[in-house]
Amino acid sequence: MKKSDRYFQEALKYIPWGTQTNAKRHFPFFDEAMPKFIERGKGCRIWDMDGKEYIDFRLALGPVILGYCYDEVDDAVRAQMKKGVLFSMASPIELELAKKTCEIAPAVEMVRFMKTGEEANLCNVRIARAYTKRDMILTSGYHGYTDWFALGDSPHNGVPSALRDYAKEIPWGNLERAEELIEQYNERIACVLTIPYDLNEDTSGTYIRHLRTLTRKYGIVLVFDEVWTGFRVALGGAQQLFNVEADLVSYAKAIANGYPLSAYGGKRKYMKQLNHIKLTTTYAGETFSIAAAIATLDIMQREKVHGHLNAMGKRLMNGFDSIVKELGVEGHAAGLPAAAFIKFHSSDRFYDARLEYLWHRELFREGVFVMLRWFLCYSHSQKDIDDALEKARKALRRALEAELKERKTVTPFYW
Repeated sequence: MKKSDRYFQEALKYIPWGTQTNAKRHFPFFDEAMPKFIERGKGCRIWDMDGKEYIDFRLALGPVILGYCYDEVDDAVRAQMKKGVLFSMASPIELELAKKTCEIAPAVEMVRFMKTGEEANLCNVRIARAYTKRDMILTSGYHGYTDWFALGDSPHNGVPSALRDYAKEIPWGNLERAEELIEQYNERIACVLTIPYDLNEDTSGTYIRHLRTLTRKYGIVLVFDEVWTGFRVALGGAQQLFNVEADLVSYAKAIANGYPLSAYGGKRKYMKQLNHIKLTTTYAGETFSIAAAIATLDIMQREKVHGHLNAMGKRLMNGFDSIVKELGVEGHAAGLPAAAFIKFHSSDRFYDARLEYLWHRELFREGVFVMLRWFLCYSHSQKDIDDALEKARKALRRALEAELKERKTVTPFYW
C-alpha cells in the first residue's frame, strides 16, 4: 500500500471525505491515477506523498497566480512575520493594500477585506440590501456554501426552505429567465449577484452586459462575483476584460497567490453603508495575507504577468487544436486562454463525456494535474506548456484506446 493510501484511510476516520474542501476530495473513479494528497509545490509543479511530480494546471482551485512558493511573495510574508500576524488595532498595511486594490480594480472606490470568497459575496449582498431597503436577491453561478447561495437542495442540505422566497436563481447565460425574474420582482430585488464568466465557450460578455442594462433600468445593485476571475483573466479582472462595470465586486483567490484573503468593494455610495451596519470578523486584518497580496499585486503591476498568461494559454490552445486534428478527434480548443479546455463535439454526448473522463484519468498518469479547465500561472514556461502538451497527446491516444475497451462503463457522475 502506498503511503498516501495509508494516510487516506486514516483521514477518513477523522475528516469527512478526508479533506477540508469539497472540490479537493478524491474521486474513486480515477482509480490509482489521481493523487490523494499533495505534499509540496514549487513554481508550476507539485509532488504527491509518494514523490510523483505533476505539472499543475489546477493551481489550488485558482489562487496560485504567480506560482507555488513564489520567492518575492513569501519573502514579504516572512518580513511581516517579524512584526506580527494580528494586533489590537488596525495595521498600517491595510491602507496600503486598500489603496492598491482601488487603483487596480475598475469601479472600486472603497474596499474591505475578509478571508473567503463566500464571505465577500455575502457582505456585498448585505450592503445592497441596506442600500436599497429591499430583501430579495437574484444569483447566477456558484457563490459559495452560505444559505443564500445554496437553496437548490433545500431543506436536505440544512438550508431553510423559507428562504426561497428571498433568493431566486438565474441559470448563467439565460437572458430570457433573467428578464422574466427581474421584471416580475424588480421592486423587491436588492441585487443581482453573478459570476462574470462561467468557464465555458461563451467568452462574449453579452450576458453580463445585458444584466448591467436591466439592473440600471430598475435601480438594482449589480454585484460581480470575481472570486475566480479577479486579477486572473486580466489585471482588472472580468470588468476590464469585458468592459462592464459592476456596482459592487467580490475578490479572492488570485489576490494573494494562495494566502487566505478576500476583498469586497465598489462605489463609495454603496460602501458607505458600512458606517451603519456591522460586517466584521477578527481575522479580516490578518497581516501575513495582506503582505502577500501587496507583493502579488506589485508583481502584477510591474511585470507582464497577464501577457505571459495569455501567451501561454494561446500556446496551450493551439496545441489542443493540433492534438485533436492529429488523432482524428472531433473537438476544438475553447474558453479563455487563462482557463482553456478541449471541447469534444461528436454527435454522441455520452461518448464525449466518457472520452473527457478517460483523458483526464490518463493525464494524471502522465503527471499532468488538471480538472476540466487548464488554469495557468506566471511560472508556467514555454517548456512546461510543451511538455504538458506532449503528455496530453499521449494521454488522449490512450484514452481513445481505453474507450473502445471500456465502452460499457458508466460515465462518472462528476462528468
